Amino acid sequence: MDRPVKFLPAGRARLVILVLLLTFAAMLMRDIYLQILDQSTLRQQGQMRYLRAISLPASRGIITARNGEPLAVNVHAVTIWADPAILDKYRDRWPALSHALHLSEARFARRVASGGADYAYIERQVAPEFGTALQKLQVPGIYVQDTSRTYYPLGAVTAPLLGLVDLAHQGSAGLERGYNTWLRAHPGKELALVDGHGQIVHVAKVQKLAHFGHPLQLTINPQIQYWAYITLTRSLHHFHAKDGSAVVMNVHNGQILAMVSAPSCNPNAEGSCMNPADYTNNAVHQAFEPGSVMKPFVVAAALASHSVQPDARFNVFHPLIVDGYAITDDVPHHILNIEHILKYSSCIGASKIALKTPEQIIYNMYRSAGFGRKPDLGFVDATSGVLPNWHSWSLARHATIALGYGVSVTTLQLADAYAAFANGGYHMRPELVMGQAPVAKRIMPAWVAKKLRIWLQSVAEPGGTGILAAIDGYHVAGKTGTANMANGHGGFYGHTTNATFVGFAPGNHPQLVMAVSLRGSHIKWNFGGIEAAPVFRVTMRHALQELDVAPACHHGPTMRVTIRPGQNLAEIALQYHTSVAHLMQINQLANPEDIDSGALFKVPTPKGGKDICRFEAPLVSRAQAEIWSEGGGGT
Repeated sequence: MDRPVKFLPAGRARLVILVLLLTFAAMLMRDIYLQILDQSTLRQQGQMRYLRAISLPASRGIITARNGEPLAVNVHAVTIWADPAILDKYRDRWPALSHALHLSEARFARRVASGGADYAYIERQVAPEFGTALQKLQVPGIYVQDTSRTYYPLGAVTAPLLGLVDLAHQGSAGLERGYNTWLRAHPGKELALVDGHGQIVHVAKVQKLAHFGHPLQLTINPQIQYWAYITLTRSLHHFHAKDGSAVVMNVHNGQILAMVSAPSCNPNAEGSCMNPADYTNNAVHQAFEPGSVMKPFVVAAALASHSVQPDARFNVFHPLIVDGYAITDDVPHHILNIEHILKYSSCIGASKIALKTPEQIIYNMYRSAGFGRKPDLGFVDATSGVLPNWHSWSLARHATIALGYGVSVTTLQLADAYAAFANGGYHMRPELVMGQAPVAKRIMPAWVAKKLRIWLQSVAEPGGTGILAAIDGYHVAGKTGTANMANGHGGFYGHTTNATFVGFAPGNHPQLVMAVSLRGSHIKWNFGGIEAAPVFRVTMRHALQELDVAPACHHGPTMRVTIRPGQNLAEIALQYHTSVAHLMQINQLANPEDIDSGALFKVPTPKGGKDICRFEAPLVSRAQAEIWSEGGGGT
């Protein structure tokens, strides 16, 4: 039986059709609104999805040596970053990405998650090869941006001097930090449309132009810098010192030709410069009690103020008791003139000279030579050392400040101060940047500087504490210094010293001055004449050759000869056609027997001998050097 056919009520059918028509109309109106009335909003949202702020790279200023050789340059590098929102859709490609970047998958994932919602650094300032490998993979959401990084051609040789830059290309240590305002670049910025692979489709707007950093040319001589670093490092390791530094300077214009520090690190090697001690410039940041290298300045103050006469002689046989403290010499001597006080480094003699000189006179000499003053060379937080005001000096301080105790100095200050002896009495402002006009100020009479220049030559002669500083072919003048290291609690470490040598060459017409200091050695014979003097000898020899400085010539009325064993004044006078009295006068001898076998002795220059240009450094055994470095040259 057929079922009857039922029909919907006519009203209900019309209602369904009306609902369908209204829905269609609403969809049509929405489409018309979006496509016609609100198209600018949609376009803006679409652009914002791929509109990126792109950095316009600018290179940091390069640093060069005096001859134009690069010391810090920019090399091509890439920065790799990711858009986590996009990259997350391609997790199956992450193993390939991490492999290309030499990262573990876990480390790669952590770096992706370490950024914001749409930006995360993966690698910064890495080799361009990493960027090339990533671009071959063509994974959306990871991008390669061209940039640069700083490269130091001399590596560890200049690291403490130049310092470091951080990942943001800002100086973080050394000259890079001190001259950061001058060297730093200012990257630009542009808004650009990029596709899913990070390629720029259209530049919408340049928001900021890029500005490159300025170049900086230093007074450094790369060859001298190299030799100073190599010899300092070798001595540091040989004597197991904690740290050290050395400075080479032109005595006539104050230009610094070398400034080295050890330990050091290679800033080009990843992870090498993690310890701040490895890139600290000890030449300006490390102050120490210098020891006997301060004695010549007390002598200069005494002579300039006429507190002591140049021919004065002092009995140094008995200990000098000052405020209950006994000042002694390592090796006993009897009567010494000023030259021999410096040659044998007599603490008793130097203290007696200091006590004859008013405190203010000594203080003013130290201050005018640069001690207690912070150098203006661009090193942030460089130390000025410690020079107590003379009003606070006790009698003991008055006596021992001549010995380098109660005052702290830097290696740079020592080189700077000794230049005054070498150039005729002028303090030269140290310069590290080319193009600076020399600034000179007289701090002692010319005759005083000349006296010290002559007397300090005896230190590097047989019997002197600085014999290991002697250079074959050149006269050398200088002074050794050895001071026990302070322990920071009012006392000193046992057998741990600051070993120092400061000298200039050629001694008869000085061109260069060099200061060397090594701190923290605790081995036997840890004297300045043993540890620091050889660093001076090797470096200064190469420096003089590098600058084509001629060997010593006898241009004056006197020359120096070596006294043979058993030779007396009468024989020498007969050989050089003069009198015993004249020899005693030019050598400031009070007794004809006051001559030492092997010592250098002044004699009249023979006729026809004006052009003698050869000066041989004496052959010295290790035992002799060790004895002489302790002040035993006169025994």
